[in-house]
Amino acid sequence: MPKILMLSDITGLGPDYHVGDEAMAEVAIERLGKLVGKENLILGCANPSQVPETYGIRAFSFYHVPDEAFRKLLWTKPLSYFKSIATNLYQVLRCDKVLICGGGNMTSVWPGVLEARLRLIKMANFFGKEVYLVSQTIGPYQDAHRKSVDQLLGSAKWIGVRDINFSHTQISAPVHFALDDACFLEKKHSPYTQKISKDNAPFACVSMRKFGGMDDDDVLRVASAIEKTVRQRDLNTVFIPHHAPAGLKGDIELAQKIKCLWQEKAFFEVNPIPLASELKALTADSQFVVSMRYHQLIFALSIGIPAVGIYVDEYTQAKLRGSFEALGLEPLVTSIENVEDELNDLVSKALDSRDAFEAAARMIQNEAKRASEHPYLLIAGLTPDTQPGPAGAMTEVGKP
Repeated sequence: MPKILMLSDITGLGPDYHVGDEAMAEVAIERLGKLVGKENLILGCANPSQVPETYGIRAFSFYHVPDEAFRKLLWTKPLSYFKSIATNLYQVLRCDKVLICGGGNMTSVWPGVLEARLRLIKMANFFGKEVYLVSQTIGPYQDAHRKSVDQLLGSAKWIGVRDINFSHTQISAPVHFALDDACFLEKKHSPYTQKISKDNAPFACVSMRKFGGMDDDDVLRVASAIEKTVRQRDLNTVFIPHHAPAGLKGDIELAQKIKCLWQEKAFFEVNPIPLASELKALTADSQFVVSMRYHQLIFALSIGIPAVGIYVDEYTQAKLRGSFEALGLEPLVTSIENVEDELNDLVSKALDSRDAFEAAARMIQNEAKRASEHPYLLIAGLTPDTQPGPAGAMTEVGKP
């Protein structure tokens, strides 16, 4: 069986757990574990200590250091510099294939993640190791990154993307569309999430994040529009955080600042953050979802729950629109500038389209699931390097 080096932007269950990235990684690990055995997997991430306990595979430290900072290490911390190179070299030489998954961060929005991955891809290409990418959003890129990304990904064996209309415009290499891996995460209630669901029913699920460029007034304005929309439907709110560094910051800190807006109906903050599979089960019990978080939309759409997205910039707009378009749904999204005027009508439209949401969710369990599984079969060496036959099962996007 091939030995596979995985790169994922995850930590395992703990205070820095990031729901969306972990959901994608969990699906990738479980799929490959069944195909090649978990003993043949090793995962590189910035904080690997909890990965073996959470997922049952080995892990090593792979730091997301931008190129400039990495070069400075040669003079400021030479032992760290050479240790990082030696670790990457050792892991690349030991593996047969490299898989980038569990966090679709091949973008200049996250330069440290992007540049660290490109350094390892360059090393893998040099030693003739096959490189695969699954469930990514490719781009957008700054000019400083575009040429190197295009050159290095041109040698990749497979570039799997989770959007139809954006990623293929960012590089010249062919990309293959399949639904986000988190669509296929199995939902599993725990006693903790079951109690939340029972105590707060009926409820809407809400996820927010203070993205770069937003100030506190923006956060309160968006939250106020959400509160009004949920209250008008006589529902409680279950706030689902997706990332809370140190268990206190990020989405949980945001929830603490906005809960004062909920005066008439209940506002319940899920804290601590449980496993992604449990949050997906909680989402399944909701009446609808309003989210600034891409993966909260993925959870909802993949199980037929009406949803509306709120975006901040080009990157988040591409991701949120792509989550709907990937399932053949009209993108019910609005910007933080227009949320007060548009959110209520969009939620009404989503609720009126419940049948379409449910039909889209049923669809992903057939051809779409096979398309999502295809690159994993390629990695395991269990299928020839060709696309599956049925039209629409998987497509190379952006090509005539």
